[in-house]
Amino acid sequence: MIRALILLLFLGTALPGLTQGLMERKRPEIIPLNGQARRIGFYFAPGITYTLSRFRSEEEEVFRGGDTSFTATYDPKGRIGPYFEVGLSWYTRDPVIVDYLDLGIAYKGLRGAESFSGTYTLSDTVLPMFGDGSFTDNRLTLHFNANKFIPTWQYQFVQFTLGVNADLLQSASEDYTADGQSYNGSQLPYTPGYRVLNGSESASTTDLWGQVHFKLGYGFKVTGKLLIIPAVETPVFSFVPEDDGRFGALQWFSSDYRPLIFSVRFLFLRPRKGFDCPPPIKHKGQMKTYRQDGYEPQK
Repeated sequence: MIRALILLLFLGTALPGLTQGLMERKRPEIIPLNGQARRIGFYFAPGITYTLSRFRSEEEEVFRGGDTSFTATYDPKGRIGPYFEVGLSWYTRDPVIVDYLDLGIAYKGLRGAESFSGTYTLSDTVLPMFGDGSFTDNRLTLHFNANKFIPTWQYQFVQFTLGVNADLLQSASEDYTADGQSYNGSQLPYTPGYRVLNGSESASTTDLWGQVHFKLGYGFKVTGKLLIIPAVETPVFSFVPEDDGRFGALQWFSSDYRPLIFSVRFLFLRPRKGFDCPPPIKHKGQMKTYRQDGYEPQK
């Protein structure tokens, strides 16, 4: 009941502003391009990553061959990693479809863990087994994005982003133990860090990723030259490795994880020589708008 009331309260306050932004054909002066700001700007964004895993684990038959089988329950856990990006932005003059494009490079550190418990059956012998592992995956990523603003309140907006990224592996480490001891190749019917598919092992991760991603943010124009946009990003489809119906989730060990990127983008406008971008101002407690030239407030 309380959650329903909170949701209704949120919809009642957010929808009017969002609807107004959707219905407006003319863009508010979030990015002024009528002589004030240059078409090319720049940005940087610190943040963190998190590997989201499934919420519930169930027992599964991992391997079966003749009188040998291995049944286990895997319990993946996400961990926090570092993230930082920097790049150039290009502002479009016709914001009907896209407000700005960006091209950048980023460092992405992904972390996670997995534990398991199961039984290894050989003929009439049943052996209980358990183990756990952790992984670290550090990548250099190149991204290209198309961004759209939906104005909500004065100098505030929702940002929708659709883009592509190519990630190159820089360093990685995987540590897996079984029965409390380091894996020696004979304790399990397959190697930790690999998934058994149709009787054969497939690699946990690849050196190169190619993905389509989606980002959702909520931004603020805090000065005439600076926009701050907190956002969350996740891949929605993978070209490399093959997506296999995971919708962007990736595999480490015997579990799938969805990378999430939480970042705060600092987007800088570059005013033309001799001019300054009009900042958001307040006059007697109310926001003032600017003339078409953007250099002085209306009377």
